[in-house]
Amino acid sequence: MNDSEAHQEHPQDSDKLNVPIWLRATLEDAKDLDFEAPLTGSISADCHELSDLYRASCQRGDESAPQDETASNRVMTMLSSIAGLHLKPNERNEPFGPMVIFADGRRSAITSDFRAHVELLADLAVRAKNCVLRARLSDVCWLLERKRGTLAAAAISAYVEIVEKTERGELKYRFATEGGALTSGACDYLRRALQIGRAIGWDKPETVSARELVRRIREQAIAARALVPIHWFCDLDLDFAISDPAAIGEAIEGMLLQPLPDEASPHIVVDLWKLAARAFHIARRESDKNRCLSEAAEKLVAVSQETKGSAMLAAHFLSSAIAQLHGLPGKKDRRTELRQRLIDLQAQVPEEMSVFSQELDLREIEEIAQEIVGQADLFDMLFIFADLEKSPDPKKLADDAVETIQQHPISSLFGAAHLDRFGKVIARTQSAGIGEGSARSAAFHRIVQAEEIRRKIVAFGMIEPARRLIAEQHYLCDDTFAWLLQHSPFVPSDLIATFARGFLRFFQGDFVSAVYILTPQLENSLRHILKGNGYDLTIFDDATQTQQDRTISSLFEQMRTELEGVLTTEIAGDIERLFLNKPGPHLRHAVAHGLMHDGDPYGSDAIYACWLIFRLCLLPLFPYSKELKSTEAAMLFGLSTSHPKP
Repeated sequence: MNDSEAHQEHPQDSDKLNVPIWLRATLEDAKDLDFEAPLTGSISADCHELSDLYRASCQRGDESAPQDETASNRVMTMLSSIAGLHLKPNERNEPFGPMVIFADGRRSAITSDFRAHVELLADLAVRAKNCVLRARLSDVCWLLERKRGTLAAAAISAYVEIVEKTERGELKYRFATEGGALTSGACDYLRRALQIGRAIGWDKPETVSARELVRRIREQAIAARALVPIHWFCDLDLDFAISDPAAIGEAIEGMLLQPLPDEASPHIVVDLWKLAARAFHIARRESDKNRCLSEAAEKLVAVSQETKGSAMLAAHFLSSAIAQLHGLPGKKDRRTELRQRLIDLQAQVPEEMSVFSQELDLREIEEIAQEIVGQADLFDMLFIFADLEKSPDPKKLADDAVETIQQHPISSLFGAAHLDRFGKVIARTQSAGIGEGSARSAAFHRIVQAEEIRRKIVAFGMIEPARRLIAEQHYLCDDTFAWLLQHSPFVPSDLIATFARGFLRFFQGDFVSAVYILTPQLENSLRHILKGNGYDLTIFDDATQTQQDRTISSLFEQMRTELEGVLTTEIAGDIERLFLNKPGPHLRHAVAHGLMHDGDPYGSDAIYACWLIFRLCLLPLFPYSKELKSTEAAMLFGLSTSHPKP
């Protein structure tokens, strides 16, 4: 019997086959079942280890073989999935997530998958003797049905019991080298317990027990001078306002002022000074807060001085120290001193930088571009040239960036600092989370990288071959472009000659002149077309009672919708990424402030920028190109004729 015949014979099984085995368990399956048998002898405080034990109890000889469809296996597999949920204690409203998310959208279990099994989970939670399993089952049940307050209280008690047993050495966390409760796992359990306690009652006995346990472990950590646990539990205490914040600040500061172990990480020391400052800030002791922040900054300065062999890394720590001193009274001179030291360090950064290159074969693209452009006369060539490429859709760029991050999460695991050629940090982008989407700035960084590659391909594979072909086959002069530009609504009438000269220099290959002539004109032309569409672009200063036009930055910040309505979303985004954004070419700023070096105008960004401005000038004329070509003026300027090919 083949599969199709089996399906026809048992149609009632079709829905069942589409449901994973861990969602097929029923209340009847768990009746009289010793569901904690796989946990016998377990001393683990880690839920994931319990998940492994349940999974192992369901497997046959071959781990890849499917589980037997029995009542016991259905329940054990469900418990394995619930125990395997990823605890995210910092996310109060969604404290459990899938352990695994694949690039194609497949994932492991999530809490909402068990919404139809609450009665079964509640029954198991009441019967469970293992406190780790009881905490997970009770928490998930209450999360799915908030009316089950008894289970919420049971979850808090179970979390407290786990931590107390780790204190006594009865339970241990996976991979823990030493026993005790001074672990991140204990901190996570207590944070989750306090979150539940906040919801069901801060003064309930279970919540009070959790609060007292946090206070006791915090004191243990300080007494043991365990720097990392001190940070965990003091931070937890402050988050839930359990103890006197001034006392916490004094305890941390007193510990830091004593000699620290040689192996103490300077980074955790800095974090502890910041945490002490936070405690004093909550206690409204501003002078103590400022003193602690100053100590944190000076520790960063010391780390910078101790960093040998990398000016870039030393500059990073010094920059962080300067930022830490910002706003502190009496530290102006110190910040000035450190800024000068930072400038000296950054001067050494370019020596550490290396160039990584990847060859691109653009011959095929170049041949296609030359073939398309070369089949027309000069007039048509200019319009074809302006239409060689279209600005990309911002939504597609964002979607592609997110997809890239999901497929290659490690490449976006860390944030990035973007440096100019002098070693100064001009922009920072954040890291992207693994399996849970990505930070907006991480996606933006991917967009910047993708656009840099696209502009190189367009500039050197399409624009440059076509430009050279036009310049070689036709005589070009100012009047050639001026006649076309006089019809363009993008070009103000009093700037036609300026635009014409910029485009002439561009087609002649004088990119230095072209980029410095055309780039400043973009801002004025954007204002020109917005005014032509009836928008008011003036800003009134109430203090001085004066008016001024909006800058291009102000246009994109305050009038983005109007710009996109006139230019389209794609073109507006292209302009912003090329001329305004950091990280990115930031061409407007570079040209306006003389930050381009001699080679920059010959790079892909500058060539693409000149072409984009040319495209913006000709786009409004596309519907009328036939009428323009047939006029006597076109004949007068030779736009319908061409020189013979050499």
